[in-house]
Amino acid sequence: MFYDQKNAHLKAMIDQAKEQFSEKAFAEISLFEVFPGQKAFAGIYDREKKALRIKVMQWGLPMKDKLVINARCESLMQSSFFEGVSLCAIPASSYFEWTASHQKYEFSSDDETIYLAGIARYETALWHFAIVTEEAGGPQAEIHSRQPIVFSYEDAKKWCSAKDPTSMYASSIQKRISAKV
Repeated sequence: MFYDQKNAHLKAMIDQAKEQFSEKAFAEISLFEVFPGQKAFAGIYDREKKALRIKVMQWGLPMKDKLVINARCESLMQSSFFEGVSLCAIPASSYFEWTASHQKYEFSSDDETIYLAGIARYETALWHFAIVTEEAGGPQAEIHSRQPIVFSYEDAKKWCSAKDPTSMYASSIQKRISAKV
């Protein structure tokens, strides 16, 4: 995931976080390229307030001595490991994938901000998330076999409050722009 400094929506989110968090807590948030194990912004649906709330979460759901960073949409609802998770959306300007030969590619869409579908769980005094993936299509299929499910803002809100997340898979943005980095 990548937060572009020129992205007005993400800049506003970062500015708001500067006001809400202590200097120490804010310094722990990855604001540009985010790697597994780091903290990033994620939106989660607050059922009581019926609104999307932005939280800081760590990328990776703890599983024994490793972090699960991705969840396949095809098996998400059948896996006991994912029982009880909440749906979340991770805002970004773009995301990266690597080829088998370690060539890095950046993916974005026509939308300034994209929202990666995620699942989240609160444990060890912190929210953790994993990115929900689908079989790659379009230009990404030539680079990697999987791709994140990516939504527009409106579909990200629907995803986070969905009772049946599988109904949202078809809303994933398929037109993605790729660039060799």
